[in-house]
Amino acid sequence: MIKVIASDMDGTLLNSKIQVDEEGVKAIEQARAKGIHFVLCTGRMYDDATQLINHANLYAPAICMNGAEIRDEHGKILKQIPIDTPSARYTYKVLEDLGMYCEFFTDIGPISPNKDKGIALMKDIQRKAHPNFTAEEVEQYVIERFESKDVHVIDDPERIFNNDDITILKFIAFSSDQAILKKAKDTLESEGNLAISSSFSDNIEITHIDAQKGLSLQYYVERMGITMDETFAIGDNFNDVSMLKMAGYSVAMGNAEAPIKKLAKYQTDSNDEHGVATAIRKMLETNN
Repeated sequence: MIKVIASDMDGTLLNSKIQVDEEGVKAIEQARAKGIHFVLCTGRMYDDATQLINHANLYAPAICMNGAEIRDEHGKILKQIPIDTPSARYTYKVLEDLGMYCEFFTDIGPISPNKDKGIALMKDIQRKAHPNFTAEEVEQYVIERFESKDVHVIDDPERIFNNDDITILKFIAFSSDQAILKKAKDTLESEGNLAISSSFSDNIEITHIDAQKGLSLQYYVERMGITMDETFAIGDNFNDVSMLKMAGYSVAMGNAEAPIKKLAKYQTDSNDEHGVATAIRKMLETNN
């Protein structure tokens, strides 16, 4: 019997316009009315994630930054799993040597060591991803990304590494070159203390090896006296792998990457076709 629903955001609960699927919210409330708990499992930071769901009148506990931080329904931090300083310094050097743009996700918000480089790379990525966008639309999208996320600029990363008051929870790094992304992933995985995943084809996301969605979801549900066999997980990309493997009821979105569809037990419609709502309602039909 399912007692907890865990949902990814980008490509899952969020449609292609980066808006919360309203039908998904209705289905979540239907599940809640039957006593089923709902939790977000996202690569996003807490404030970023909750701003999006609150706009749709949805409030929920959240497993953030791919499992590096767990918060309850009131926003209280239950657990953080940071990247230690030697691993963080090593990660940054690998990414910098490969010419990648990266951001630090920290307990004081996102930090960019080179905002100009980030803006230039994001424009290039958006032009390739959305060839129908005008130059003005690309410019607006990228500038809004940096402004809406309140990205701090600290151009000397050593100031971050040497500051005990800053906790590094995740790196996100971008490249439009798949060979560079693979090189970064392989190199960082060999360090042994890091988990490497991705939420889009143009990025990799780096957390502590114990900061993964599946492991943090397990921690969260077991605090409630619930097992992973009683958990429903839904996602679309490679940072969802651990929770889809560990959940008793796993669903891949219709827009999911092919390996994710193969991994999950079930498949639903895309994020632009109310896939989350469809999956939850099908589960409710048989959940007893």
